[in-house]
Amino acid sequence: MPKTTVNRGSNGQYKTTVPKGLAEAMDLDGERIEWKIKSGSTLEVTKVDE
Repeated sequence: MPKTTVNRGSNGQYKTTVPKGLAEAMDLDGERIEWKIKSGSTLEVTKVDE
């Protein structure tokens, strides 16, 4: 499973990259996503229709 690093930017927001295979599988290029804590240390990512 691909791993990424989370970094804090100068504006206080945290940033990470999305692994290429995951982004391609979910067709994320140019899409808006929503992050949600599912349970404990598990995140859920959902494409947002706006």
